[in-house]
Amino acid sequence: MSPDELIYLSLLVLSIPLGGLVRQVRDHTWRRAVVFAVGAGQVLLTCRWDTLHSLVSILGTFTILKTAGPRTCHLLTFVWCFGYLAFFRTCHLFHLPYPAAVANAVQLVLTLKLSSVAFDIRDSHVAEKSRKDGNDNSANNRASEGTKNKPTEQALLPVPSLTDLFCYSYCYIGVYTGPFYKYRTYHDFIYQEKPSSVPVLQPLLDRAKWMPLTGGVFLLASRYFPIAYAHTEEFYATSGVPYRLWYMLGMFLVFRMRMYSAWILAECSCITAGMGAYEEWRKPKCGQGPTVRGTLEPGGNKSAQETRYNFDTIKNVDIYWVERGTTIRSGMKHWNMTVQYWMAEYIYRRVPYKSFRFPVVFVVSAYWHGIHGGYYLFFLSVALMQIVEFKCDAAFKSRLSPDSTAASVYGFVSWFLKYRAGEYYTMAFLLLTITDGLRCWQSVYFYTHVLHLLLLALAYIVGSGGHREKNKEKIK
Repeated sequence: MSPDELIYLSLLVLSIPLGGLVRQVRDHTWRRAVVFAVGAGQVLLTCRWDTLHSLVSILGTFTILKTAGPRTCHLLTFVWCFGYLAFFRTCHLFHLPYPAAVANAVQLVLTLKLSSVAFDIRDSHVAEKSRKDGNDNSANNRASEGTKNKPTEQALLPVPSLTDLFCYSYCYIGVYTGPFYKYRTYHDFIYQEKPSSVPVLQPLLDRAKWMPLTGGVFLLASRYFPIAYAHTEEFYATSGVPYRLWYMLGMFLVFRMRMYSAWILAECSCITAGMGAYEEWRKPKCGQGPTVRGTLEPGGNKSAQETRYNFDTIKNVDIYWVERGTTIRSGMKHWNMTVQYWMAEYIYRRVPYKSFRFPVVFVVSAYWHGIHGGYYLFFLSVALMQIVEFKCDAAFKSRLSPDSTAASVYGFVSWFLKYRAGEYYTMAFLLLTITDGLRCWQSVYFYTHVLHLLLLALAYIVGSGGHREKNKEKIK
């Protein structure tokens, strides 16, 4: 393991028992102080002078939120946070020290947090204006069956104080690896009543049960498939195509297991602290938090021990469905789920033209990950893969009976090709540069790109034939 990976691992592991201590702090002022002090201390210890980057980002965001109105604060904050990422990654051109990898992790999570605050402030003002105008039909503002609205509950999100913004930004939970959670989720965590009584053991075991497998496979496979070897001349000079394909499989396995392990530990630290714990009747969703407002009717109150809670708000990965899903779409839906929610909520749904939504999301996602050309090769290729899957499903899968053997064979072939494409495309993501990514793909004759283009052409031909048959039937 690299030094950076050891730092990540140590901080994530230590944060799990620390969460149990945080849950014993009932006073919200002290809870806020503790999670901030631990998080800020970790960032200062690991990032040192690079901490100034996150400090500048927070101060700039606070200035925008205080000076700009709710109509523009979200756009200005988005431009500021993502614009600062460009400076952060190119500061060495201005004769400043190049930030450490740990500082980059902090800046990535912070960018999502700060921009989400501005978007949520804007959205809450829009919702408040709709209520005053009598046009509010949002399901989020109606109590579910068996509940009633709290008279004092206020949907309007005020601009956080500088102290609150600092405490949210440097909260030790997820400060390096996520999961992303909204300011409202953080606020609910700080002001949680009787946090020590929230049952966490079973949710913790449910999440941690994957760790021996993912951690063990990562430690074993990383010894035999180091990414550094794929950068060497020897990798291309002495190995043939079958070995390169085998090495891609191994590197993709290491990549998945590393991310799974980090996210599992991060989720466990959330669970032990009680971050994202909501009653099930509030129907919390990943990243979003509770979707039902209100409180239980007087006759239905239960103690904290009797109330059913879940931690879906901070759930970041569903390993079973990532591995079992037959398409890249299903895999991405359950991969890095809180960031997927951020992209859907704050980017995808706000692009006015539907045809541009996916391209914009892929570009923003690539830019957020970094300025390396390999990220753009990866995300553009994944976009092509999604188009191919969509066209093939429409041309072939739609013609098959769901319970037929042919449908099962189609599903297995889709699953198999999903993994081969994942191994191939992820090489550009891991090798970082356009030159190295293209060189790796060229060494295996761009076989996945060629295959996807052929499948796309075949799906178009078959699909066109199906349309002609339907038109003939309509004429008859």
